[in-house]
Amino acid sequence: MKHTENDTGRVVDLQGARRERRLELYRARLADRLGANRQTLETLSQAGTLFSPEGTLRGRALLKARQMLQRAGTLVEMLAGEGVVPAPRLPERIEEVYEELDALMARSDALFGRDEASVARLPHR
Repeated sequence: MKHTENDTGRVVDLQGARRERRLELYRARLADRLGANRQTLETLSQAGTLFSPEGTLRGRALLKARQMLQRAGTLVEMLAGEGVVPAPRLPERIEEVYEELDALMARSDALFGRDEASVARLPHR
């Protein structure tokens, strides 16, 4: 949060604080999803079901979801000004990036959600 001093006291950059908070929320959502995705892939692998026909399909869907999450991570880095591509400055462009982030996470959740429920039903080898 950016603070400045003037004659009347302390001024807080609320818009900047909101942007930082929003970015932190997206980072946390992304970290949660990446961790859950990794855990599910590990469960498939350790249970020995990853190489069964059904397990292969589930693993492929999980890897596709992971690719989407990695793309989302790149967008979060860009918004934070940490990526290779400069952060967008126009409010419209910033909103477009957040919309793309939401779409990527929703698509990843759709792939992951189908898989998480059925991983436990796969036969152990």
